[in-house]
Amino acid sequence: MIPRTSFLVRPILVLALVVMTLLSSCERVSQLTGLTGTVPVSEPQVIGPELLRVSIPEIGAQATLGPVARRDDVTVWQTLDGITLSLREGALIATRGLGDDLMSADVTGRIEMLRGDGGGQFYPHIRSYLDGEDRTVFRSYQCRRAEQDEMVDDGDSVLRRIEELCISPSDRFTNVYWLAPGGTMIRSRQWISPEIQYMETSRVPR
Repeated sequence: MIPRTSFLVRPILVLALVVMTLLSSCERVSQLTGLTGTVPVSEPQVIGPELLRVSIPEIGAQATLGPVARRDDVTVWQTLDGITLSLREGALIATRGLGDDLMSADVTGRIEMLRGDGGGQFYPHIRSYLDGEDRTVFRSYQCRRAEQDEMVDDGDSVLRRIEELCISPSDRFTNVYWLAPGGTMIRSRQWISPEIQYMETSRVPR
């Protein structure tokens, strides 16, 4: 059972689980996930024993999420009140129920970078949001590995710490990832949106 911890203090509408309806420039995001459906009002039906602890410092919120859907390398994590995070190999591709949601993100270059491909070169990163009139707005970034990898002692194992810098003409953000020796993402600090800012994730040991 997932602890009854809410992300937000204000009421939350139950939104779509993962609906990738994109313009042609981002159509492959939906092809990568292939996840559709709606979030149930009742307690989510988890599909595995693993848990993900998430905090959002900007709004002082935290929760523990369970996995409710999985397809290929994408996992959808959900709270009891219907908030979902969709992660591809640990990289954030969508949120629902937070307000200023990330509707979609193409993380192909990010995944290749985390696997050790790319050699520090810039790669494109496209994100989509909804504006005040519910129109899809795309934001394009150029990203690269920011600094040399750092090995961090996490108590039980040594993790590889990777920083990623993403820039656009109007803004920038820096994500941080901690990977286990096999490449599994154990912890992360990832940008969601200007209002929500960063989320911090940590896998809960079984």
